[in-house]
Parts: sequence; C-alpha cells; structure tokens
Amino acid sequence: MLNFLKYVLLSNLLAAGAVWVGHKFFEQPFSVSGDVLFYMFALQWALAGMVWNGGKESQFFDDDRAAIKAVSMLSDHEIEADRQREIKANYHFGFIFFLSGLFPLLACILLSVFN
Repeated sequence: MLNFLKYVLLSNLLAAGAVWVGHKFFEQPFSVSGDVLFYMFALQWALAGMVWNGGKESQFFDDDRAAIKAVSMLSDHEIEADRQREIKANYHFGFIFFLSGLFPLLACILLSVFN
C-alpha cells in the first residue's frame, strides 16, 4: 500500500510538472486550480490508455527479421510466458495511472461543485 501511495504521489507530481511546463511553453490562459487538475487527470488517463492494452501493433513481433530468428530458437512456451509477463506489467502500470488520475478528477469535481 505504501508503494502504491508513492506511485500515486510521484505520478501526480510529474503530471503537475508536465502541465506547468506545457503552460509555460504554450502560454494558454487558464485557471490555476480547476484547469490544472483537469489537465493532470487527462494526461494520466491518456497515459493509462496507451499502456493498458499496448495496442495491436505491440502484440505482433513478426515484423523484424531478428525477432523471427530469435523466435525460431526459443520454444513456444517461453515466448508465450514472456508475452504474458509483458501484458501483465502493462496492465499493472496502466491501472496505477488510472487510479492516480482519479484524485485530480475528484478534486476537480469538488472544486467545480463548491465554487
């Protein structure tokens, strides 16, 4: 649980830093409280969406000549076990980003309700 809270805190700090840098780079006028929280939420859920499934392109390894040669030297069991570990790691990483994006979303909703 402590590691999860560390990931949530670190991802929210990184998202806040990315939103701050983006604001300085593009200089778009926005409210510091609500808009920053919304952009933090959107950034984290966008990252979660990209890594959660990995996309169809990352599930096929038959495009590279070296990969084809490496696959021919390994057994199917090792390849499938490696793909399952990779899918599990992507799912876990995306789920952490999904959960850490809930906190700015809830804060943004609370700020909009009470203001």
